[in-house]
Amino acid sequence: MSAVIAATLALGTAYALLGAAVSVVAIATRTLHLAIGQVVVAGALSTLILGSAAIGWPLPVALLVGMVLGAGLSALLGPLVLERLGPGLAGLLGLVVAAGTLDAVLVRSLGAVTLRPDLPGGVGGVLGVGLGAVGVLVWLLAATRTGRRLRLVGGSPAAAERAGIDPARTRTLALAIGGAAAVLAGLLAAPVAFLGPGQAAGLTVRGVAAAVLVGRVGPVWAVAGGLLLGASEAVGAAVWPAAGGELGVALLVVAVLVVRGAEHRQAWGRAW
Repeated sequence: MSAVIAATLALGTAYALLGAAVSVVAIATRTLHLAIGQVVVAGALSTLILGSAAIGWPLPVALLVGMVLGAGLSALLGPLVLERLGPGLAGLLGLVVAAGTLDAVLVRSLGAVTLRPDLPGGVGGVLGVGLGAVGVLVWLLAATRTGRRLRLVGGSPAAAERAGIDPARTRTLALAIGGAAAVLAGLLAAPVAFLGPGQAAGLTVRGVAAAVLVGRVGPVWAVAGGLLLGASEAVGAAVWPAAGGELGVALLVVAVLVVRGAEHRQAWGRAW
């Protein structure tokens, strides 16, 4: 039981931060970040490679590089996230292929690098770092000029333009902030959840689900959604180690869609 509780808290905190990253983008763009998994995998794997014994970069430096990479990749994927598929389809698909190729190259270059690093400070360390990062995002949105710009662009792009704010740049900033936070979330999940290119889609599902699971969007609400996801995955894995975790997450998401699917489609079924 203690192992299930520990896994619930560790995974739940990581997914809470991932959901908070998706929430920042959603607040500024009224669009869900459906490429967040690619961002997580690329940035987190880069951090693990650079901080490995083979390369030996100090962890803070490796983490900074990984988060910068995640921020940049997330911003570059902006057209894919924010625009409907249209004449620029070839370019958008090129971005997707480039992101997937980057992930594959990173994994193939890992060699002996482990994808399950030790938890710094155990579950308590994950809770402290993850919830602390969510707190920073809450403060950013609620108490800073940047946060006010993000909320204004998300609420009324026309009003933002009249106030001298560039909506396109503000949306790109939101994507970058979300990407950096998502990389940190992926590193928090890495010790208890395998991290690789094949997991990009699953991480996207978890991030988006954590962001909208309880019916409200915002970093604080993402904490509740993340903990629910972490509990469903941890309990499922305890019952059926081979695939119970994935099944637990899927059942929770399907249950929410059955109950609130129409509401979610109305809220997120169109671009901003």
